[in-house]
Amino acid sequence: MFEDSLLSVPPAPRVRRLLQFVLSGALTVLFLWVAFRGTDFLKLGESMREANYWWIAASVGCLMLSHIVRAVRWRYLLEPIKKGIGIRNLFSGVMIGYLFNNLIPRAGELVRPYVIGKLEHVSTSSALGTIVVERIIDTFSFLILVALLPLMYNGPFLESFPWLQRAGILITAATAAGLAAFIVLMARRDWTDRVLDRTGRLLPARVSRRVERFVHAFLDGFLFLKHPTNFAVILATSVAVWLLYILMMYVAFFAFGRGDLGFRAAVVVQTISSIGVAVPTPGGTGSYHAFTSQALSKLFAVDPSVALSYATLTHAAGYIGVTIVGLYFFLHDHIRAAEAFGRTREDGA
Repeated sequence: MFEDSLLSVPPAPRVRRLLQFVLSGALTVLFLWVAFRGTDFLKLGESMREANYWWIAASVGCLMLSHIVRAVRWRYLLEPIKKGIGIRNLFSGVMIGYLFNNLIPRAGELVRPYVIGKLEHVSTSSALGTIVVERIIDTFSFLILVALLPLMYNGPFLESFPWLQRAGILITAATAAGLAAFIVLMARRDWTDRVLDRTGRLLPARVSRRVERFVHAFLDGFLFLKHPTNFAVILATSVAVWLLYILMMYVAFFAFGRGDLGFRAAVVVQTISSIGVAVPTPGGTGSYHAFTSQALSKLFAVDPSVALSYATLTHAAGYIGVTIVGLYFFLHDHIRAAEAFGRTREDGA
């Protein structure tokens, strides 16, 4: 069923997916080469054999708990659209989304709205708007961590990663501009209608109506901004998600006998590894390995074999755990990939 749903995607989107596979595959190979070049595989294997896998399992537990908290946050983002959505269905959407991200980078962002739309009868376009809000919140959270790095690490950070400060400035500017634009369009629907009216004259009537429906439904995803009582919960759950990510990194230190690195080191490694996860490779494969292992070896003088072993095992455990849970919900909730991508196109995405 899983394979059939992928193969039944129409020809044009299938070509686009194929190109995504090729690009993400090339990036994966490149970053795996960067991560593993010059590796002493005997030492790497020894480090992986000696690791305490109970601590790895605890690390995965922190990851899963962060996904549950993410589902709770999503509930409050969706509340202006539909009240009382069950956490179980929200968690299903989150995990199926991550399942698809493990196969096709960013595909989960399209699948998640479809899943919650199917399970809770919510507009797919409105749900997509909340996913965009999530990404904006996560980006600002990441930028806050970047700003805190000088307090977490006193060594030659910028010498090891000189591009991070410039990248942070660019990401901040782009994210702030995008958020401001969405807020203005959501608050002043009359402006949005004027723009849609002018652009709609250039399109066929049927297409113009679809675009108008999609834009308004998409902007509904930002309606939480009109409900400030939810801000505290959204802020608290956002903090909790990132604290659990950091705890996940910290707990895994003990698997390799490096608990002495401390919680601050976990903040630094989580921040750097987040960049690797953001690279469009399936589930961060390769890019996570490269960024995480280099952060440990360059910034904290961890033996390169141990650093790469840490990156390999934490990634593998998280990847497998997310895939198993996501696949369970995918099959149990009778989700089809072709329907997910097709529904998004029908809504105008």
